Amino acid sequence: MLQFTVDPAREPDGASLRRLLEAHVVCERMASAKRASLHLLAVVGIVVWLGAAWPSLISAQLLDAALALWALLLFLAILATVEEWLWQRKVARYRAEQQRKSA
Repeated sequence: MLQFTVDPAREPDGASLRRLLEAHVVCERMASAKRASLHLLAVVGIVVWLGAAWPSLISAQLLDAALALWALLLFLAILATVEEWLWQRKVARYRAEQQRKSA
C-alpha cells in the first residue's frame, strides 16, 4: 500500500506526488493493455490453431488475416510489456524520491 506525507512547507504545489501518481496510473494502463493484448492473442491463437489442425475448417484468407492479427497483437503485447517495465522503474524512482523528502 502506498502512503504519502506531503509537507506544504517543502512542496506547496505537490509536484512530486503528482508525478508519482501520474506514473502509477500510466503503469497500470500499460499493465491493462498488456493483459488485454495477451487475452486477444490467445483467442486469435485458437483460430490459427484450428486453421492449422483442420485446413478445410477455415478459409485461407481468414487464416492469413488471423495470422496477421496474431503478429500485430504479439507486437502490441511486447510493446506494452516494455512500456510497463519502464513506467514501473519511474514509479519506483518517484516513490524513493517521495520517501526521501518525507524523511
